[in-house]
Amino acid sequence: MTGPEGWLLAVSEPGIGRLALRARERLSLLCDAGSRIGTTLEVTRTAEELAQVAVPRFADYVAVDLTDCVLRGDEPGSMDAGQRRVALVGISEGTDLHPLGSLIHPLPSTPQGRSLATGQPVLGPVLSTTFGWLAQDPERCRRICEQGVHSLIAAPMRARGVTLGVVSFYRATGKDAFEDDDLALVEELVGRAAVCVDNARRYTREHAISAELERVTASLQQALDRQRRFTTDASHELRTPLAGLRVKLEEAQLHPDETDLADLMEHTLEDVDRLQAIISDLLLLARIGATPPAALEPVDLAVLVEAGTARRAGDPHPARLDLTAGVTADAVPEQIRRVLDNLLDNAQRHAARDVVVTVRRAEGMAELSVTDDGPGVPPAEREHIFQRFARLDTARSRDRGGTGLGLAVARDIAHAHHGTLHAEDAPSGGARFVLRLPLNPRTA
Repeated sequence: MTGPEGWLLAVSEPGIGRLALRARERLSLLCDAGSRIGTTLEVTRTAEELAQVAVPRFADYVAVDLTDCVLRGDEPGSMDAGQRRVALVGISEGTDLHPLGSLIHPLPSTPQGRSLATGQPVLGPVLSTTFGWLAQDPERCRRICEQGVHSLIAAPMRARGVTLGVVSFYRATGKDAFEDDDLALVEELVGRAAVCVDNARRYTREHAISAELERVTASLQQALDRQRRFTTDASHELRTPLAGLRVKLEEAQLHPDETDLADLMEHTLEDVDRLQAIISDLLLLARIGATPPAALEPVDLAVLVEAGTARRAGDPHPARLDLTAGVTADAVPEQIRRVLDNLLDNAQRHAARDVVVTVRRAEGMAELSVTDDGPGVPPAEREHIFQRFARLDTARSRDRGGTGLGLAVARDIAHAHHGTLHAEDAPSGGARFVLRLPLNPRTA
């Protein structure tokens, strides 16, 4: 109606203005949810975005619990396995609600349990008298109520007709208790978030499959590269000794009366032994890196060194040991023994008098080193000597029984164990070869 001064007076039922304001606030909340939830294809982050949208405009605390299957990207499994708390946002950090990372098994009588069973949001208007909720953890629930939390809505997070988890909205002192007409808003809000979480879950799964395919492809490529390298190395390195062996045998065949059979047999067997050693090393190089993780076991390097050096009774320079007990790495024992033998063979060929084997912890790694007092390795050659069939121009290059593959095998084994192997100067002026492996985490 219009008054004498032209003012317009609107008359309506009491509370219409309050309802209109609430409707506008809820519409604004849903609009924000549409723009702020699902900004990434990451399950946990999407759950956090849902909680952040609702606090403090609609609830004082929001907790999002999802099954571990969803977090891995798999299809949701049974709710009996429990839900993992992946998001918790509140107006303060002083609440006794289950913390992030908790695995929660809601009882069937709780609002969360009932919402999961029915697929519908469940209202708990007065938590202090909601016996099903109190039964979950009476002491924790009592403390939560004492902190001012008084009402709850639990809503299942569902997408494509499948339950992903449950979302809990809590109100505390300063806000009115949740009412029945809040259920529709919660259902709409959680429903939108569920679609985003499910999209993120499927992306996680597809990304994991893609990463696994890349890993398998890389592994196959490495195997192919190892095979090609083996073929190249074998054809190149075996040709010369085989040719020499053939010359000796053909000469003996042409001049049998002039051949010392015993001398021929001795030299021929030496050549065969050398060929066999080269083939064995080439095969080992082809296999290194293909060992499954299940083959790894804790290896105490001090124990391995003591046993390995005890077997070498014929060494011209018996190794002195400087060992720290309990230095343990996850490794394939036979392969680490091979590294030790190769380093000791190398040291024995070049030492003047002294060979020392040391085991210790260094810079957070397990360290095994073999030191000799021979001519040493020039800095410019310290990477070259780890190449297959490498030869130096110095005194260390003189072949005295080695295959030319020992250090290459040792370094490949080190790399396959996520470790390193390098050469450096020894205090005595010779060479020091240092193997470093990651420490076993249980003994580090």
